[in-house]
Amino acid sequence: MRISILAPFLASFALASAETLNVTVLGAHNNKSTLECWALQPGFQTSNTAGTSGTEVLNLGPVGGSQAGNSSYSVLPAEFDGGRHNAPALQWVIFLSGLAHITLPNSTTEAWIPGGKNGAILALDTADVSTLGHITKYPSKESTVALQIPLGEEGVPAHRVLHAGGCKGVELQD
Repeated sequence: MRISILAPFLASFALASAETLNVTVLGAHNNKSTLECWALQPGFQTSNTAGTSGTEVLNLGPVGGSQAGNSSYSVLPAEFDGGRHNAPALQWVIFLSGLAHITLPNSTTEAWIPGGKNGAILALDTADVSTLGHITKYPSKESTVALQIPLGEEGVPAHRVLHAGGCKGVELQD
């Protein structure tokens, strides 16, 4: 299954410009989790799919597949502490509401991910590439709702690394 079926919904997420989508990525380097800001490539194109024809669409790559596991819809209670963990699979996490605060063990690096149009991240710090994973807390006074969508066999979407640390400010859609 291609995630382009979610494209009209996701098109409202973090736009660097009218050209691409910037996302915060939980990755790994030297067996430690990292946070980076990525610009997805090749960027937005004009859709010719019925129902979205003529609009801007960005292909997020294949999802699912026999090895990927299930997609899930999670409702996390207000002020929930997700603790230290690794991503269970290479996956998109799309926060629809609430707020996620992501930190890295033994580091001051952090990312604040609000639910809504700027709520899409890639979680790639699985146990085979990161020893300690990351820490996620949900500090808002409301529930946080998230979609977790495993990547397909083709893996990580094409991208360009913009910088270390999460995307913020002008890198995200107002």
